[in-house]
Amino acid sequence: MILSDKDLRELIIQDPQEAQLAREWWIKSQWDKIGSKILIDPFKIQAIGACSYDLSVGEEYRSLRDPRNNKPLKEGGNIRIGPGESVLILTEEYICLPKNVLAMIVPRARWIFEGTSICTTRIDPTWYGKLLIGFTNLAKNPVELYRQEAFCTCHFMETSETETVLTKDKVHFLGRTNIGRIDFSHATEQKLLPLDKVNRDDIEKIVDLYGWPWDVVRGMFALTLKEVTEYIEREVAPNIVEDATSAAIERAFENQQKLMRNLIIGLLSILVGFLLYLIFT
Repeated sequence: MILSDKDLRELIIQDPQEAQLAREWWIKSQWDKIGSKILIDPFKIQAIGACSYDLSVGEEYRSLRDPRNNKPLKEGGNIRIGPGESVLILTEEYICLPKNVLAMIVPRARWIFEGTSICTTRIDPTWYGKLLIGFTNLAKNPVELYRQEAFCTCHFMETSETETVLTKDKVHFLGRTNIGRIDFSHATEQKLLPLDKVNRDDIEKIVDLYGWPWDVVRGMFALTLKEVTEYIEREVAPNIVEDATSAAIERAFENQQKLMRNLIIGLLSILVGFLLYLIFT
């Protein structure tokens, strides 16, 4: 059963002082005190929907374009997410669940309409800590998320009480208050090439990796080169390519002739020297 707004108001610990004390209940597994209570700290009554709770952007994030470094987010700050970029966002809220409640994180409609995507995430019963949510910009323009802005929605579902209790030795990020260390198998730092270092192989790699529309971009270079060449030949210097080719061949031939002359002169000089040596000795 998905919990309604009425259920959430009854189950969520709303007093800030009690919420700070309640964190220890989950850390110490004091299930007799926890009962069916839910902790969302800080709690905002306006974040409750008909059967949901909106989670907001916290104080830290990490871009998968720079996957080794966490970036802080101050009050009033924002995350700028470029086209095709994915970021991992730490929630502002610290969430704790009892043994009989699980939750699902889903995108907000507002951000779906912007052309973005959020990975649906499950929160198991007995979880406690902040959440790390993946947010991807699939649109063609950058988007911005501001600190404490609601960016995803959490649905809470009641279930029968679980026998399994999460522990830190099994769930490394249990009790998370910051992003901490993350090991990636595939994400690597995105290093941008200087303008004068880009070559044809780099363009081919982009086409192989992303396909359309980069094949069109690659074709534009070839098409532009062809059109420029044809324009120069037609309007500026007809037959410039053929003339340049002929001139290059002629210069190469002249250089070859000079080389042959110098080689013959050298050989003759050696021969004459050798003959004079024989005559006078």
